[in-house]
Amino acid sequence: MPVYPVSVASVGARPIAVVRARMRPTEIPKRFVTYLDQVYAAARSGRIAVDGLNVFVYRDAADGSGLLDVEFGVGATAPFATTGNVVYSATPAGEAATTTHWGDYAGLGGAYDALKSWCAEHGRRFASPKWEVYGHWSDNSSERRTDVFMLLEPR
Repeated sequence: MPVYPVSVASVGARPIAVVRARMRPTEIPKRFVTYLDQVYAAARSGRIAVDGLNVFVYRDAADGSGLLDVEFGVGATAPFATTGNVVYSATPAGEAATTTHWGDYAGLGGAYDALKSWCAEHGRRFASPKWEVYGHWSDNSSERRTDVFMLLEPR
């Protein structure tokens, strides 16, 4: 079982180009490509400038439905006007608990479990949202890096 060291970081807002969607968490692995393809198409057209790192931001839907409001995005290197479904957004700023997952994306749950355990042990509570920053793709799954962040409520 992988080890997930958790740290607390003061993070700044990171600009991202995103397409927004609402869905069940189980739908994400099957549907994310549709949304990312729109961002990359806008980048290829020259309408937006991106850094090539995928960033997914998750918020619990306010209606209590159990759905997630998701921003599927890519790091933006410059502000831009909305183009089609692609909008300019940013990751949250503030104090966040963070850890890094190495390996197949199917194992990301272990990173979240580590963050939740850390919070319980340290008397901290999560605020919304949480987000993932994916490293550049590798065909070798052991070289795939995903940094996971969960915004913390202020003390």
